[in-house]
Amino acid sequence: MRKPVNVSELPSHKLGEVLPFPVLMGKDLVSEANAWALYVYIKEITQEMVDAIDQVVKVEPHKHEFDEMYLMIGDPGAITFEIMLDGEYYEVTTPGAVYIPKGMPHSIRPAKAKVGLTGGLIPIYLNGEYRTIPV
Repeated sequence: MRKPVNVSELPSHKLGEVLPFPVLMGKDLVSEANAWALYVYIKEITQEMVDAIDQVVKVEPHKHEFDEMYLMIGDPGAITFEIMLDGEYYEVTTPGAVYIPKGMPHSIRPAKAKVGLTGGLIPIYLNGEYRTIPV
């Protein structure tokens, strides 16, 4: 059992300074881990967060050598994520999930959020170390 470790950098991701990004699991925390996960949880979405949504996270299209999944958590309709999978764009609203097979180019960004609701994201990468391949 380990406590999360906050990260400020991820390959292919420009993380905003608005929210912490706590890594819950990975080889840096548990050497035997074959999964890597972090979470972003917003207890109450504010107008300031909605106004700054385009500055929070910017993700360059990338791919991985292992499968990944996004778990969108929270109140129904709290956050809408724009997800690019192999050049096609989709919107997924909380609660929801997306499975990304290894080798598939993808990116994610928050597109919309509703003030006063609760929401977040848990990306799970099925390897103990988070690594990206630019596309």
